[in-house]
Amino acid sequence: MPPRSPFFIVPTQGLSRRRFVQGLAAGGVLAGLSTPAFKAFAQQGSATRGAAPVLKGTEFDLVIAESPVNFTGKPGVATTINGSLPAPTLRWREGDTVTIRVTNKLREATSIHWHGIILPYQMDGVPGISFNGIAPGETFTYRFKVQQSGSYWYHSHSGFQELTGMYGAIIIDPAGAETIHADRDHVLLFSDWTDEDPMRVFTKLKSQSDYYNYNQPTVFDFFRDASREGTAAAIDKRGGSGCLDSILRF
Repeated sequence: MPPRSPFFIVPTQGLSRRRFVQGLAAGGVLAGLSTPAFKAFAQQGSATRGAAPVLKGTEFDLVIAESPVNFTGKPGVATTINGSLPAPTLRWREGDTVTIRVTNKLREATSIHWHGIILPYQMDGVPGISFNGIAPGETFTYRFKVQQSGSYWYHSHSGFQELTGMYGAIIIDPAGAETIHADRDHVLLFSDWTDEDPMRVFTKLKSQSDYYNYNQPTVFDFFRDASREGTAAAIDKRGGSGCLDSILRF
């Protein structure tokens, strides 16, 4: 079966399709990678397709660093793995023992959590629970036996690094023969991108959980519903009399 091709979609409020495509081609991190191998990868046109590299086998070397991006016309910085956003897709096989060396080139601690993977708790990658995290300049080696198959993902469990791009897909092939045959298959990895500082986003959501809900009813919707259904019903529809601030939002 041919390798899966992971694609990513970065929806942004008010972002035109043309600007998004330009961002992938000109501002995506794949176009500005530092190592020769990834430069060759970018020159082959992969950056314009939004595809992440696929890494196979039992030995992996992952480097966490910052990379410049520009998806919306505003320059920003992403947290990347091997210079890729999303991170490389890791392809394992059920029954194998994988060794993953993760080097931190950030100015802060980092980590990788293997979401949904059955493994010893010491390898789970959650700072403060399974280990202390990976300090700047250090390398941590994850090693565990793959005990399952299917589609999963991995991501940072430190600060807001996941929000700034540190996530990737995991594909685990079953130990036996493939039961589903296809000419070609893809891994679709969806996420959001924001030019806002992640701490500001977090602060806003802690203060008002629906802050980014742009499709809330307006005061005009309230008056329309009140005329059709009655004032009491219109208020109740929006959560009761204690929510008049949201009811009358323009």
